[in-house]
Amino acid sequence: MKEKIKLPQKIFYLCKRIIPLKDIYGKNKNKLKSIGAVYCFWWLGKRKELMRSEKRIILSGPGKKDVFLEHQDWFPKDLPFIPLYVGKTTKLKTRISQHLLRKLLNRVHTKPKNLKKVKPKTTSCQLRAGIEQIFPNKEKTLEFILENIGLSFIEEELPGRRFYLENFTIGYLRPWFNLDSER
Repeated sequence: MKEKIKLPQKIFYLCKRIIPLKDIYGKNKNKLKSIGAVYCFWWLGKRKELMRSEKRIILSGPGKKDVFLEHQDWFPKDLPFIPLYVGKTTKLKTRISQHLLRKLLNRVHTKPKNLKKVKPKTTSCQLRAGIEQIFPNKEKTLEFILENIGLSFIEEELPGRRFYLENFTIGYLRPWFNLDSER
């Protein structure tokens, strides 16, 4: 009989303490603190809507060769929601704002052509870029994100611990937007 692997307590909290983004940013208030943390964005919307999104993508691989990828439901089935992106930061409040580009209400990135991954506006907006990639026809993307995405985080001040916790969490949760041609 296979032994079940028990996740560290911190990963358990990351999967259970999910806050809808609309509750964090309601009435233009940012209720996050500037703390060191590992965080995860989750799809809280209708599962069917996400599964009907454009899940195919072409990444630029080694030697600039195209690498075809298709987002699938490969995440653990016991999770409450679908993980989209896991990251680490020294200032959670700032980092989440960078992901969302909150001052920009409408689409920020160009619509993908031939399934090729669009270059993100900044190196820090992976969530916004990922949502705009898989939902190419959404124009009011910030509103869409605030209605359908949740956030969880674990405070962790030590950089080394954040590094390993982020990698372990990515390996376990297998979030869609943490994929690139090198992972």
